[in-house]
Amino acid sequence: MIEFNMSKLVFEPIIPLSTMILFAIIMLVIILLNRRHIINRILIVLLLIIISQRPMIKDEEDDIYNWNFDILFVIDNTVSMNAVDVNNLTRLDAVKNDCEKIIDNFAGANFAIINFSNTAQLKYPFTKDNGKILDIIKKIKVIDPNYANGSSLDLPFEYMKMLLESSRTKDEHKTFVFFVSDGELNSEDDINAKLDKYKELNNLIDSGAVLGYGTEEGAKIRITESVNYEKIVDSEGYLINADTSSPYISRINEENLKLIAKKLEVDYYHMTDYSVIEDKITNLKKEVMNDKEKVEKKIDIYYYFSGALVIILLLELLYYRRNVG
Repeated sequence: MIEFNMSKLVFEPIIPLSTMILFAIIMLVIILLNRRHIINRILIVLLLIIISQRPMIKDEEDDIYNWNFDILFVIDNTVSMNAVDVNNLTRLDAVKNDCEKIIDNFAGANFAIINFSNTAQLKYPFTKDNGKILDIIKKIKVIDPNYANGSSLDLPFEYMKMLLESSRTKDEHKTFVFFVSDGELNSEDDINAKLDKYKELNNLIDSGAVLGYGTEEGAKIRITESVNYEKIVDSEGYLINADTSSPYISRINEENLKLIAKKLEVDYYHMTDYSVIEDKITNLKKEVMNDKEKVEKKIDIYYYFSGALVIILLLELLYYRRNVG
């Protein structure tokens, strides 16, 4: 329950007050000339002015850390990431949960997202809009298996290089990378040669980790969305191997993931649970922790006025329909 205390009332205008005053004068002239429902319509104008000024109540002050660093998530969204072998979750769902916890630990930092399957995609460049980043991560899906044509772990390289070089231009700034994958490949290319390019990035990274998802035993791949769903899954909804007509089994390839970690000069973790990286996150927080600063919390109260506005507008609508009818 919000306690209204006039001494704590503040405004953060959406529209300049001067503009709204001019609008109010014009509307008042029209209302007085019309001479109908004067009180109702004056209230509408007043409520519009109040809402446009975004009234807020100052709450208690919070201590937060002034994070001065960037975190880049590189997320594998190939079909195999829908294998169900991480605590009864798909690998991708486990990734989403863990990324959310990382973001919560570093709320206020800059985050960016790259994902890769057939190709790499820059989902969002570095931003402090943590809510936006969380929303994007939650919406990441594996590629439709009908369109999957194999993937390579070097696909994100160019986007990673671009973002990391951009991050490096900031003064007194640190940059962390979390490369997330099951390491599985569908090609027989020389993986060491392909991943060797990641050496170019290690001088742009202060810390981070390669996070591996999946098990050596492997698991069936759940398919929930596809254009031609029936043709590619068994009766239980799992991807089938076209050659054998039996469920396809996907297995983590830790050797590939460890190789990426070696090239980037970061740690590798097999993610059976978030607790695996808790110590790593704690150490990263210590590494970048600056002095605490007081930040004043503010609570929006404009919706109270919006509710009153809706009621009055409904009354106006009823009056209009009665007279027109």
